[in-house]
Amino acid sequence: MADFEVLAGIHQGLFLVLLIVMLLPTIMANQLVFRPTKRAFISSARITLCFLWSALFVFGGHLVMTWVLFESFGWLYIKDKLLGFLPFIFVPLLCCLLSTFPRLWELAGKGSKDSRQSQVDTEYTRILLQEKNVRPAKANSPDRDDALDAEWRGDASCPELLVPLQASVLGCLIALFLQVFFPAVTLEPSILFLAWGVLLAGVSLLWIRQSWKHQYHSTAENWVKPRRLLRFIRFAAFLLMTAFIATIWGNQAMIASRLPDQPPLEGQNQDDHALPDFAFPVKASAHSMPSTGKLRSVDAPTELKQGNPDRTFSLNAQKTTIHQASGKTVEAWTLNGQYPGPELRIKQGELVEITLLNKDISEGIDIHWHGMQTPASYNRLAKGEKSVYRFRAEQTGTYWYHSHQQIPEQVVNGLFGALVIEPAEATTTGAAIRDIAMIHHKDEKAGATLNGSHTRKIETIAPGTTVRLRFINAENAPVTYLLQGTPFQVVAIDGTEVNEPNLIANQALQPGAGGRYDIQFTMPNRPVLFAPAANQQDKGLLLSPDGSEDAVPFLDAEVSVFDPARYGSPIALPFDLSSHFDREYQLLIDGQYGFYDGQFKRLSTVNGDLLPETPLMIEEGDLIKLTFVNRSFQNQSMYLHGHHMLILSRDGKKVTGSPWWTDTLQVAPGETYEVAFRANNPGASMEGNLPKGETAFGIAIPLVYEE
Repeated sequence: MADFEVLAGIHQGLFLVLLIVMLLPTIMANQLVFRPTKRAFISSARITLCFLWSALFVFGGHLVMTWVLFESFGWLYIKDKLLGFLPFIFVPLLCCLLSTFPRLWELAGKGSKDSRQSQVDTEYTRILLQEKNVRPAKANSPDRDDALDAEWRGDASCPELLVPLQASVLGCLIALFLQVFFPAVTLEPSILFLAWGVLLAGVSLLWIRQSWKHQYHSTAENWVKPRRLLRFIRFAAFLLMTAFIATIWGNQAMIASRLPDQPPLEGQNQDDHALPDFAFPVKASAHSMPSTGKLRSVDAPTELKQGNPDRTFSLNAQKTTIHQASGKTVEAWTLNGQYPGPELRIKQGELVEITLLNKDISEGIDIHWHGMQTPASYNRLAKGEKSVYRFRAEQTGTYWYHSHQQIPEQVVNGLFGALVIEPAEATTTGAAIRDIAMIHHKDEKAGATLNGSHTRKIETIAPGTTVRLRFINAENAPVTYLLQGTPFQVVAIDGTEVNEPNLIANQALQPGAGGRYDIQFTMPNRPVLFAPAANQQDKGLLLSPDGSEDAVPFLDAEVSVFDPARYGSPIALPFDLSSHFDREYQLLIDGQYGFYDGQFKRLSTVNGDLLPETPLMIEEGDLIKLTFVNRSFQNQSMYLHGHHMLILSRDGKKVTGSPWWTDTLQVAPGETYEVAFRANNPGASMEGNLPKGETAFGIAIPLVYEE
């Protein structure tokens, strides 16, 4: 498949190129009336005609690139371009072809016959003057017959010639503005109508202004060319007025974008989101939104509030100075003085009780069990407060926990840890099993770390031992790791076991933000290295049969990335692409610029919206189908709030391997995924309850159940 980022980048860049190319003939056409002679007039008209041809050629290339995008990626990737942006350029250019081009062609050849006769007369006059010893006029003094008269100035200033060119420039500006600030403009009809209103109003004003100028240039007896200083002052005044209006608009947009103070978190849905680079809330398509619907919250079942827990944990959050093995010092926010927090390992079916105490973190904390479908139970804990969390571990697999307050800051500082739920009945194979949970995390000072260490760790494991590495990505972006030294299997993805996993080698693992991969292999009689890609052999985890660091495997950066869509063996599915879905939502992911919480930044949007806009409305028991379309220029890690989704297809091709169940899906630029899930975990709406940090950096799909 063609490179989406290259094609889409060229397509977007052509909007700017076309604006520049259209400015040239427009400026030159406006200057025709000020040409000193007819010869200069005709020459400028011909050059203007060439520039107009160039603009038409660039627009033709724009249409070709649109077709290439359509052929490579489909209708959804060009819908807003073809229906939203390009018409603002096409309509004025069509007017240029019908009105400006024939007039400019006529002006370029205007007076050609008269010019030839004038040249003969001028030569004859020169000979007569020489015979009479009369000195001819200076070369830089235009012949009176060659000077522009009112008729020529009238032809050069008529609205039919100039306004279509000016409208084309205005249309290019509007199209470029919409591309940058409203990439999903077809889903925002009010913005689209407003843009067309601006174009029509602008063209009307330009026509009135040019009609007045045409009357002046074609009828004034004592016509005088305006001084350059006066024309510069007019242009500067126009720019100042435009800047003033833009400043007022920007200030109002900045004020309107400010988020309210962080509200209490009681009743918020339990399952949160991964941690991406940009604001990334989700909204359902307007055509599929129910007209009404009451929201409800779900309290914890009575049996969770009573009875003796099978396993208890205490987590004390406090600020601590951590001394790294390399000698570096990190000011961290820790749980039980550990960075990251302690690993919580429990058995399926156990009733778990966890006590969280906030010792000295004034910003407030709470805790979230990432990827688990537990009841809603959020209470922000102020400094000195504590709370008790109880849930039954119904699922198995690899998960993690983190603070749910000001997520980007608190997770980066260390309020997170691994959560492993083992099967109630362990599988007995007779072979020893070494189970290791590894959390990748990026600290602002120490950089990338694995289990809190930014240097390589060594574990001694006897050959023949079955090793299971539970890899957790706690960074706010996809990461790439390699396992070198032995073949391996990917036995679980986001807590769900893979059916009949293949034995693979030399494939990079790239989980999305918050994603988890469980890999398993038999320890060979040589070292095995698990480390970040790009030849970072001084980081990661080295497994050695004798504890030595000899013969460390070399990390090959030129390897393919593991593809879950083609891995493992298929089995019967509860639903697939042929199933009847109760509701279907199409989520268009775009990158745009705008104000958010008082700051101008690049934002990621879904269907043109940001949190806290309308969330995804569903009803308990519904079978929901979502289509993710990533039209932005960055990887997006989609985290389904409180549910696991089944990946049905990628880029129109059905998933052929083991059923791919996940709660975190990485969608690359230009990729389209169809996923489905059963609405079986009712919870409260996130709308109006999201803390500021989460809103600014969250990539969640808030699901709101109707009552």
